[in-house]
Amino acid sequence: MRVTSNSFPTALQYQLESLATKQARLQSQAATGQRFSAPSEDPRATRKVLELQQETRRLSQYNENIDLSSEKLNSVYGAIQAVKKVSDRAGELATMVDDMKSRDQLAAYRQEINQLIEQSVQIANTNNQFGYIFSGTKSNAEAYGITRNENGEISEVEYQGSTDTLGIEIAKGSQISVEMAGSNTTESGTQGLFETREGSFFSNLIELRDRLDSGTREDVAYIRETVTTNLMKDESNVIYHISRVGALEARLETAKTLGTRRITAANEFVSKEVDADLAKTLVKLNEIQTAYLAALKSGSTIMNQSLLEVIGS
Repeated sequence: MRVTSNSFPTALQYQLESLATKQARLQSQAATGQRFSAPSEDPRATRKVLELQQETRRLSQYNENIDLSSEKLNSVYGAIQAVKKVSDRAGELATMVDDMKSRDQLAAYRQEINQLIEQSVQIANTNNQFGYIFSGTKSNAEAYGITRNENGEISEVEYQGSTDTLGIEIAKGSQISVEMAGSNTTESGTQGLFETREGSFFSNLIELRDRLDSGTREDVAYIRETVTTNLMKDESNVIYHISRVGALEARLETAKTLGTRRITAANEFVSKEVDADLAKTLVKLNEIQTAYLAALKSGSTIMNQSLLEVIGS
């Protein structure tokens, strides 16, 4: 096709502008390391990147939920460990009671049991940044209220919390609850730490203390036959909760590992879509710059020839 002298400058200008645009884009890629800076430059990749970024934010939120749950679970586990020590000591004292013990020895046991009762209530009303950890969904209120007798000793412990607990999402379609109700005598939900359908840890300790106070042969026999058995049930319940904490922690760790892997994979996909190949970019940039200079040189030569033809005519 014959190009007229009138149309050549327009064609040259278009070609130079096109090459300049490509050159500017490649220079931007080389400087920023990004294949595109505006969605219009690559709509398909932009859509994919936005989807991956949304997935990453969702997974990051799950990991934050897991970290929060782990922190809560550590608080609960520390309290359960303290209850285990109280339970172990109460069981030891109960098994030491027999007809051979003097009233002074029984009185000493009684005093220690009374301190264990106070300690147990203190543990049950543990309060930290998450609220009262054994109050269920009523974490803004003490889990247990107490009644004292005329001697100032705890004579009754009553649960004031809720048997309900809140779950938190740690993966798509997967929730976990690390909260623990101090008492739950119903047939639904997780059994309580201090009180279940089998009985109350506080009531068993109080009964042990009061039976030691009397110290009769009947009381000693009752302690050995009934109270000791009840305390063994309490210990089994504490061990159950320790095992449950271990299972919950394992589940949280697994979810965190899987979530972190998915975040890493998503970030790698984003990098593949967004990051420019520096070596290829520099090669293309050099080619465009060479083409641009060549277009300028050839255009200048042709324009000079056309000018000479006009002057000669």
